[in-house]
Amino acid sequence: MSQQANISVGAMASLRRALIHLRLRFSIVLSPLFLWGVYLADPAVMPWLHLLAAYLIIHIPLYGGMNAFNSYYDRDEGPIGALLEPPPVDRTVLVLALLCKALALLAGFAIDIRFGLLVGAGIILSVLYSHPHFHWKGRPILAAVCIFVMQGVIAVLWGWTAATWTPEPVGMPGRMWPPGLLGALGVFSAALWTLGFYPLTGVYQIAQDRRMNVRTLAVALDVNGSFGFAAVVALLGGLGIFLVLAARGAYPALILSAGYVLAATVFTWRWYRRFATLSDRENQHILMRLSYSNGWVFALLFLGLVLWQAR
Repeated sequence: MSQQANISVGAMASLRRALIHLRLRFSIVLSPLFLWGVYLADPAVMPWLHLLAAYLIIHIPLYGGMNAFNSYYDRDEGPIGALLEPPPVDRTVLVLALLCKALALLAGFAIDIRFGLLVGAGIILSVLYSHPHFHWKGRPILAAVCIFVMQGVIAVLWGWTAATWTPEPVGMPGRMWPPGLLGALGVFSAALWTLGFYPLTGVYQIAQDRRMNVRTLAVALDVNGSFGFAAVVALLGGLGIFLVLAARGAYPALILSAGYVLAATVFTWRWYRRFATLSDRENQHILMRLSYSNGWVFALLFLGLVLWQAR
């Protein structure tokens, strides 16, 4: 009995550690992309239940599974993502990651074949990004392409396909993409914004990644290049989003978002000036403040736009 009890306790502890690696709190950072896709769709009738189901599928099992899958193969010992002290990784993390991805895929197809196909595409890209056989994360150009497509383009299309769901069969593949130049500008601008911030998510890990002989985009760009990349690429993405808001007459949202971006730019500049004097933990803490701020501000802003459209 004692040996069985020890095995049970060990299994529960392993599961608790694996659940931490889902990093579900961090999903809020990516919420604006889904909501931006809903805003771009501007459906005649908002399918609220499908939107809620799609949002939960993406932000709990799918993103959680992606995070745990990445944790299993990276085995970071220092701060990562939203974790200051990531717990030890064992096979339970991989099993949980695969179960979460499978659940997201099955649920995605249950909602809409277009949505399910895009969930599947995201899962494939996450494998290419993290699995050691491919490890696009360690190939700067491929990592940039993966983030641009997976966490940018596809993340917006998840929201767009969920918002354009109808009880009748829809055409494919045309209905998987927003129509017109304005729709394309909206998708690619959000993807550029996401890509622009990507090197900053690993800039405090540069020394650790070099010790592990991992050449991430942040390592390739170094500290100065990572902040410069963010300034240029994120700015281009932000300008594209401003153009879409202006074209749709969303001037209050445009003013609010421009004011926030200015404040975030000043915050990031001050962080850059202090970066070399701070520890990895302090830099990770600042990054999380910026990431959560971006997530909450734009999630609320885009949600407001969606609710205004649906009034």
